[in-house]
Amino acid sequence: MRPPVPALSEVSLRAALLATSAFLAVVAASPAEAAPRILQQPALSRDLVAFVNGGDIWTAPRGGGRAVRITTGVGVESGPLFSPDGQTIAFTGEYDGNVDVYTVPATGGVPRRLTWHPGADAAVGWSPDGRRILFRSGRSAASRYTQIFEIDANGGVPKALPLPMAFAGSLAPDGRSIAYSPLAPAFSFDFTNYTAWGNYRGGRAGTIAVTDLASLDTVQVPHQTGSDFSPVWAGGKLYFLSGRSGPVGIFAYDPASRAVSEVYHNTGPDIRSLSSDGATLAFDRLGELYTLTPGGAPQRMALEVDGDMPDVRPRILPVADQVENVRISPTGLRAVVEAHGEILTLPAKEGVVRNLTNSAGAAEREPAWSPDGQSIAYFSDADGLYALHVASQKNGGEGEGATVRTYRLAAEPTYYFHPVWSPDSRKIAFRDNHLRTWVLDTVTGQLHSAGEADAFGGFVASAGGLAWSPDSEWLVYPRVGANHMAVLMLHSLATGATTQITDPMAFATEPAFDRAGKYLYFLASNNAGATTHGLDMTSDLYRPNWSVYAVALAEGTRSPVAPELNDEKNPAEAAAAARDAADKTPAGRKKDAKPAPVPAPKPVTRIDLAGLGPEAIARRTVALPLPAANYQSLQSGKPGTLYLLRASETPDAEGDGGGTLIRWTAEDKKSETLAERVVEFELSADGQKLLLAFAPSGGGAGAAPGGPRPRPTYMITAADKPVKPGDPEGRLKLETLQVRVDPQAEWAQMYREVWRIERAYFYDPAFHGYDTRAAEQRLAAYLPALQSRSDLNYLFQEMLTGFSVGHLRGSGGAIPSARRVPGGLLGADYAVRGGRTCIAKIYDGGSWSPDAKAPLAQPGLGIRVGDCILAVNGTPVTGDADIQQPLEGLAGQAVVLRIAPASGAPAREVTVVPVASEARLRNLDWIDANRRRVAELSGGKLAYVYLPDTGSGGFTSFNRYYFAQTDKQGAIVDERFNAGGQAADYIVEVLGRQLASWWQPRSGAPDRTPGSAILGPKVMIANEVSGSGGDFLPWLFKYRGVGPVVGKRTWGGLVGISAIPVLMDGGQVTSPSVGFFSPQGQWDVENHGVEPDYAVEQDPKAVAAGHDPQLEAAVAIAMKALAAAPPPQPQRPAFPSYKRD
Repeated sequence: MRPPVPALSEVSLRAALLATSAFLAVVAASPAEAAPRILQQPALSRDLVAFVNGGDIWTAPRGGGRAVRITTGVGVESGPLFSPDGQTIAFTGEYDGNVDVYTVPATGGVPRRLTWHPGADAAVGWSPDGRRILFRSGRSAASRYTQIFEIDANGGVPKALPLPMAFAGSLAPDGRSIAYSPLAPAFSFDFTNYTAWGNYRGGRAGTIAVTDLASLDTVQVPHQTGSDFSPVWAGGKLYFLSGRSGPVGIFAYDPASRAVSEVYHNTGPDIRSLSSDGATLAFDRLGELYTLTPGGAPQRMALEVDGDMPDVRPRILPVADQVENVRISPTGLRAVVEAHGEILTLPAKEGVVRNLTNSAGAAEREPAWSPDGQSIAYFSDADGLYALHVASQKNGGEGEGATVRTYRLAAEPTYYFHPVWSPDSRKIAFRDNHLRTWVLDTVTGQLHSAGEADAFGGFVASAGGLAWSPDSEWLVYPRVGANHMAVLMLHSLATGATTQITDPMAFATEPAFDRAGKYLYFLASNNAGATTHGLDMTSDLYRPNWSVYAVALAEGTRSPVAPELNDEKNPAEAAAAARDAADKTPAGRKKDAKPAPVPAPKPVTRIDLAGLGPEAIARRTVALPLPAANYQSLQSGKPGTLYLLRASETPDAEGDGGGTLIRWTAEDKKSETLAERVVEFELSADGQKLLLAFAPSGGGAGAAPGGPRPRPTYMITAADKPVKPGDPEGRLKLETLQVRVDPQAEWAQMYREVWRIERAYFYDPAFHGYDTRAAEQRLAAYLPALQSRSDLNYLFQEMLTGFSVGHLRGSGGAIPSARRVPGGLLGADYAVRGGRTCIAKIYDGGSWSPDAKAPLAQPGLGIRVGDCILAVNGTPVTGDADIQQPLEGLAGQAVVLRIAPASGAPAREVTVVPVASEARLRNLDWIDANRRRVAELSGGKLAYVYLPDTGSGGFTSFNRYYFAQTDKQGAIVDERFNAGGQAADYIVEVLGRQLASWWQPRSGAPDRTPGSAILGPKVMIANEVSGSGGDFLPWLFKYRGVGPVVGKRTWGGLVGISAIPVLMDGGQVTSPSVGFFSPQGQWDVENHGVEPDYAVEQDPKAVAAGHDPQLEAAVAIAMKALAAAPPPQPQRPAFPSYKRD
């Protein structure tokens, strides 16, 4: 299909910026008093309301009036909670580089830190007497859940409440019971991360339970289909938020009658949070705060919130950590980068940095430098939809005459990628998110399709590379066909015809023309077919090998690796050659003098199409003498020279990735290594320089979870010179890059960007019936009032909930954060004995788990359960203080512990290395305990296999635990808390293997096919936290009839996501782009989940007593099935006799 010819316009850069400014002026023109605010999380005392605005905590009179800012820390302060006497506010803050619980006087003052664990701790409530603060934490969790702890209001040692899982809770007025939500709601928000699943009805739809803390008897609040959350007590009743009757409203539960009634029927946006002072309720809805006295009507709080709001002010911002899409200039003197929505160029050595765009209200992406060095192309949304812009390479604000040529591309939201200039600097080829390849002529403005789009998107492997012939008349690109394999397509600019030139029996990618126009090089694999559908876990079983090929473009062209004869010439031939050489040397000039420059002839690439179809290509194709390997990319240098990036077969000791850059020459048919740890490279247009991107060094054991993402380093170097990653010569000084940001202009752009992303990528073009245009217009009124980047995230969540779909979430953005402090952990549980902190349990990581570092279980330390820790690096440790406090900042460092042995022996000192996270240690301990419990309950007959996800972790865990237990008669497959990943077809196929045959050797027991199989019953355990791939796994397990599922209904998210462009400030938002439907033609699982065959709750009383009701039920079901149908045993017949009578 050929789209309408785009408009070609010459627009001054200044005019483009003025147009953007005019738009922002219109947005901001509404009166200040009419601009809505984003106020959140209200909490009430007798006289005040505390709330969050702009990532800080404020207070104001309950009756309305001017607000006062209480906190101003770097990062976000949230979740204010008044103490019962109203004198103190507990909240969650990030002051010291970690998410912890703090208190501050209600009138303001210096915050006091109460928790010290390096994981996130969030305040959730007070005890009725005001002595203790409740908070949630995942510190003791074996997987993806949190529990509620209590801590003295003055600090001390936290204590876990006896609840298996708890996200939010409220102690009853008498303090004897707690109402709690086991899990976070499906549309949770924590300022930097949010989920946006509106109208959620899946297995994780929030429930509320009331548990007596003495007896652990539990009563479930009657639940329907929507999410119930945010329980609070007022006047003897339990109030909570629920989406059971439409938009989230307020309901009440009467403990006496156990009946639920609707208190406030909401017909507007969802209510986000609910709190109470014991008599009056407070809630927020789309940035407005309300109070509600039960039996009355909501009253909007009229507050005056004014402050300096530093996040709003324009400023200069360093952008080294936001650099993307780095490209080299034609001669390697400079590089062009995309950073924070701007296009900048910087020198390889000395020179100025230029910002070519300077457009805070627009996003520019994907720069590419023209081969003649004069222009830089990029995509810009300055006009609303992305268009191709071409700017002068010196367009850094140098004079009023600087111009930008604009080429409008499509009338619908579309994203474009990988622009590649033709060698004559006239045409640009690029791809779009609808799997199409385009060619634009920058002189005529003509845009045309290069051929048919890929047959598949989503999770099917894509092929890389757009290659121009040296004469700019031919374009080669890969196309994915119906067999999931990529073939190379040759497009003629002269005729418009496109020809398939490689065989679909091989996966071809990374085309590159020889610079002399004689050959086309490419990578191909004939064993990649099993790996192309990346959604399927079976694709992980194989590793394709790639070989390097060359196609002779014209009939009669010799192979680039044809053997040289090197015969002796006869005397007449030798004399003629000498005369020819002399004739080429002008008289009177030495042979070594430089000749006068001669204009290079225009190259002509001759391609004989008649013999270049996929059937005939073998006749003109040759495999180059390079070993088959995991090559990632290929580029062509001087004639006969190739550059190849080969991925590492095994990661290095730090696991940082990167591969080996190889230079190969046809002349000597040899390759040399130019660099290691390379993640990307680009050859300059003149073939003389290389741009290299090196993998960042890893953080090691001391890296703080949630810290900054390591970034590659870049270097420009000679194309024939071996280099090392740390060489300073040619390193691009990204730290010199900075841009002027106007936050409000950027927020308006990103607001439009998120809508555009969803319209371009969402799997349903009707958006589940959501009127996105009306919502965009309605919510735009909030843009002028945004006070912080986290406010924009709030707006994103609000606008995205209308899609009502799973996997729709966002994160990040330019939100100030404190420097991360890697608190140390020792991999232990503690108990206070005799005023000392003593070791109650040591987590050793189990056997054969090199990724689980257990600080106290290292050989030679001799530390035992019952030993007490007296000091950390000389700092005394007592039983009334948190041991995590002296371990702050010590992850990955050698630490001296003074240990008092339980045996009464003299205290001694040992040196250990704390870790930044215990999550892996605790998870492995839980898995091992479950395996032992299954063996105990089944008398050793059943295997236990845990699957943490359906990605690489689940693949590895299944292969580790299943095949080592094929001597068992049945199996329990536990996928609780499964985080998803791929479609685990491999796992279900292996679990469903049936006996095919027996084999009797001369010695030993009969063997069988399949040998690696458990032939007895299998039972799967799932819960409400199992989702995505963790939804598909039990669905497929049941669909294939492998066995029953025990536990809870799963999360219910099978509209998957794939790669999406990031926002200009590094923020991310997903767009669910691939939806699941059943073989029967039904949309299934999404927003419901997979129902268990046997529903089993994790009762708090049973769990506190050491039971796992779901695991025990699964074992009982499997053992019953095993008794009814034991696995087949060999019935060896008598050996045959072939004796002749």
